[in-house]
Amino acid sequence: MTTDTLIIALVKAQKEIDHVVQDAKNPFFKSNYASLKEVFDSVKKPMNDRGIYIQQESHDCDTGACVETIFYGHGGKMSAGKVTIPAAKHDPQAYGSALSYAKRYSLLMACGVATKSEDDDAEAAMQRNKVEPVNLKRKYVLRSNGAARNSYDGTNQYLNALRDLMTSVDEEKRMAIFAENSNDIEKAYNDLTPDDANRTSYETLIDKYSGEKANS
Repeated sequence: MTTDTLIIALVKAQKEIDHVVQDAKNPFFKSNYASLKEVFDSVKKPMNDRGIYIQQESHDCDTGACVETIFYGHGGKMSAGKVTIPAAKHDPQAYGSALSYAKRYSLLMACGVATKSEDDDAEAAMQRNKVEPVNLKRKYVLRSNGAARNSYDGTNQYLNALRDLMTSVDEEKRMAIFAENSNDIEKAYNDLTPDDANRTSYETLIDKYSGEKANS
C-alpha cells in the first residue's frame, strides 16, 4: 500500500537526483552509456536519506529477464511495474546481459531519471538489427598487432579466419583483436542475411567483447 508520507518522501528525494552520468563506453557501437553502478550511485543516497529502501525483484520470464523496482518506507511500498528485456540467446551470458539492462532501465524509469544513454542504446539496437543487402564482393582485412594479416572475400571466410586467430591467443589478446577489427566485424555482421547461421557467431563476439557485459 502506498502512503501519502511515502509519496512526499519520494518527491523530496527525486528533487535531489541529478541526471545520470554516462560513465561507460561501448566500443563496438562507439557510444556512451550509464552503467548499472552509476545509476544506483546516483539515486541510492537521495532515496536512503529520505528513508526509502530500493528493492529490485526478478520475475520468471521465458524470453529473457523481468525486473520490478519497488520502493519501501514510511509505512508503505510502491511498485514501478515490471520491465522485461529479451535475451539474445539461451545461455548465462545473454541472460546476465538482459538482467543488467532490465535492472538499469527499471531503476531509471522508477526514479524518473532521463539519460541520453537511452537514446544511444535504442540507436545501437536499431543499427545492430538493421539488415543490409549482402555484398558478395566485399573484401575484409584481418588485422593483428597493427598489421594486416590477410584479406578475405566474403563474410564466412573472414569469420573463420577471425575465429581461428582469436582461439589461438589468450583473453587479453582476444579483446585487443576484437577492438582492432571492430569495423570489419560490424560490416560482416550487417552483410549476413537474417537466416545465416553465422549471425550467432558474430553476436557472441559482439556480446562478449563490445562492453555489453553483465556488470554494465
